[in-house]
Amino acid sequence: MRTPLAWKNLTADWRRLMLGAAGVGFAAVLMFMQNGFRFALLDSPVQFLHVLQTDLIALSAARYSLPSEQTFDRSLLERAASDPDVVQITPMYIERFSSQIRVAGESRRAIRVIAVPLRHGLFKDPEVEQFFDLLRGPGTAIVDRSSRSEYKLALDDPEQLRQQSVELLNQRVRLVGTFHLGTDFANDGTLIMSQENFANYFPFRGNGQPLAQPDLGLIQIRQGADPQAVAQRLTELHATAWDVMPTEAIIEREINFWSRQTPVGKIFTVGALMGFAVGVIICYQILFTSIHDSMPEFATLKAMGYPNRFFLGLVVRQSIYLSLIGFIPAVFISWGLFLGLQAAVGLPMLLTPWRILIVLVLTVTMCLVSGLLALRKLLHADPASLF
Repeated sequence: MRTPLAWKNLTADWRRLMLGAAGVGFAAVLMFMQNGFRFALLDSPVQFLHVLQTDLIALSAARYSLPSEQTFDRSLLERAASDPDVVQITPMYIERFSSQIRVAGESRRAIRVIAVPLRHGLFKDPEVEQFFDLLRGPGTAIVDRSSRSEYKLALDDPEQLRQQSVELLNQRVRLVGTFHLGTDFANDGTLIMSQENFANYFPFRGNGQPLAQPDLGLIQIRQGADPQAVAQRLTELHATAWDVMPTEAIIEREINFWSRQTPVGKIFTVGALMGFAVGVIICYQILFTSIHDSMPEFATLKAMGYPNRFFLGLVVRQSIYLSLIGFIPAVFISWGLFLGLQAAVGLPMLLTPWRILIVLVLTVTMCLVSGLLALRKLLHADPASLF
């Protein structure tokens, strides 16, 4: 039976092992958090698209990202409705630049307002559609319960929320319920209301015709139709005025915009790389000390004829053991931090299996790089010089 030398070397000093694992875990948590913030940045702007039941989305050709303000003419949607593959069209209105909400006695804060025709089957989540009857009343809206606490809305108490005195753009608004969406880096909260109420609160839009210029158009097509072909055909109705894309393509475009064309995405990527670098330094110190303390034993094995690949395999195994010992608690710590941050700020801090795998690969690579760096002296040394 072969002696598990790598494991015994690593566990010979449990205090040093725990300190090393803590260092690896710290680096892994740092990478988890930086990746978590980066993916939250990428996921959050498209959250509301995921809750919509739509095949295609139309938007202004000048709208470079979803939070921007460019609109298109509603007549384009009406023309699109005549396409044989189009089943239903729905205009969506979004106001965030001028919309401000205020609870009595509190200061005003900007909030995103989304309005659509109250048509069942538009939202994947039935939680929103259960309030449609109430939303048909004048001056009513529902609020995202993930909205920031600075609004001072009674988001956890529906009865108290309905009784609160709330103004939207200096007009009374009655909040008749809540739904779940989540905040993003551009919006601290969201209201949903009917398009009729939207027109009353924002009559200045569209040169006095607030429903003439939707922000997005939601288009459902017949089953079996090719979304890409239909989108291309509809775009050609007026290619300089609007773009029509499958929902997945819009989501991918938005993620690419925030990831590649804004400095924020790059900042979080650099943060993850800094965590990797910190981990390399910590692991190097641990593995170098372990190898240095065992130099006489390694010299004996080398003098007995053990090849360099034996020591290479030994250190690789030690590196993998150390990475896993530090990584496992880091997953649970990061999971707890993600839940706390999501509850506190409403951002989608999601710890998916794929994202766990990314950090695991980075952690193992970090330890392997450190181990190979720490091994250089042993591989190039004369056995006699090691005693």
